[in-house]
Amino acid sequence: MADGKLVKMLLHTKVTKYLEWKCVDASYVCQQQKAGWVSAAKLAVCKVPTNPKEALASQLMGLMEKKRVITLYKFVAGVNPDDSSTWGGIDMINAPFEDVYKKFGILDSTKDFLGHAVALHYQDTYLYEPAIDTVMKMQLYLNSQGRYGDSPFLYPIYGLGGLPEAFSRLCAIHGGTYMLNTNPDEILFNPEGKVTGIRVGENTATAPIVICDPSYTTEDRLKPVGRVIRAICLLDHPIPNTNDA
Repeated sequence: MADGKLVKMLLHTKVTKYLEWKCVDASYVCQQQKAGWVSAAKLAVCKVPTNPKEALASQLMGLMEKKRVITLYKFVAGVNPDDSSTWGGIDMINAPFEDVYKKFGILDSTKDFLGHAVALHYQDTYLYEPAIDTVMKMQLYLNSQGRYGDSPFLYPIYGLGGLPEAFSRLCAIHGGTYMLNTNPDEILFNPEGKVTGIRVGENTATAPIVICDPSYTTEDRLKPVGRVIRAICLLDHPIPNTNDA
């Protein structure tokens, strides 16, 4: 996210000097849409609008629904989590986000788009969780839009592998050491169970925190917090309504 914590951290540490970025050109969602008065609904692929002009032309919502969503966006943009007077009469800390949808009369099809394409939730349980969490997610999306381009998403031109490479350059400038192609033998803990560093052969490196892939540690140290299903589809035709993207 262009206005997210990761980008802010990269700017703060000046790692961005060693990275080249581009905006993600577009993101799309699948939505069930009525094909006609008689025919059954069809599954349509629609571009997530990134500006008011695209929003007005979008197939994701009807004209009246677009007006309701614009009103919702204005409300979300003005919410201050520390000032209850900006909450529009909703108890953001205790009320579920479903109450926000009800306040603005948002349709179910639009809830699906807003919850998963704007707030970026993986599942629908967010509807029954404290409203402030989703409002902050939507606010981040809106604040990221237009910050560095039409899209709210930024990506390193040469892939996410550029991030550790940029940090290694910054680390070298400040006298740090990178150990490449080195498999750690053990993650070290004190008697209280707090991590203290890692061991590689006879050498140890101490640290108050270890950031690693789950495969580097043991099952009893892992805590599953969710599951994401991803797929890469190889097609023999372009997807409709994507300008042959």
